Amino acid sequence: GQATPPGTGQFFVMMSPQEVLQGGSQRSIAPRTHPYSPKSEAPRTTRDEKRRAQHNEVERRRRDKINNWIVQLSKIVPDCSMESTKSGQSKGGILSKACDYIQELRQSNHRLSEELQGLDQLQLDNDVL
Repeated sequence: GQATPPGTGQFFVMMSPQEVLQGGSQRSIAPRTHPYSPKSEAPRTTRDEKRRAQHNEVERRRRDKINNWIVQLSKIVPDCSMESTKSGQSKGGILSKACDYIQELRQSNHRLSEELQGLDQLQLDNDVL
């Protein structure tokens, strides 16, 4: 016999072990008329299309903001101008140079701070003399 679970669109053939093991009688299985697809091939609804379009717009704006900030960095960081080469620098190259420049500025700032403290100490020593 055959049993069809409700709502699945599939059916199961229930047979006894003797029927399964019998090699004498072969059953014919009808081929599929279309390829099997677990996902329904229904067209996208307008709601899904709106959500997708909105997501694409938000993502495009996010990328544009990131690209604009990278261009700003390229203008600020020395030897990193987009005009310095024909095609401009890569985004990774710009970010790498920006990180290097920030490290240089921090080291310079620390060195100048130490020099200022030394000068302040000299000023105090001169005032005492």
